[in-house]
Amino acid sequence: MVHEVLKNLPALMFTFALGAGLLGLLVWVLAAQGAANRRLAYALWGLAAILVIVGIVR
Repeated sequence: MVHEVLKNLPALMFTFALGAGLLGLLVWVLAAQGAANRRLAYALWGLAAILVIVGIVR
């Protein structure tokens, strides 16, 4: 079962990147209200970019 999931690694990385990007957007909105740190949103967007690059390269 794990082998089947890892065989589709680009799709998995894109899905994780989408999730990290949306979570970064949520944190950014909370940071605008003073309830979160904006650097965390930037870190999540950076993680999303790295995951997209890994998905493209693989």
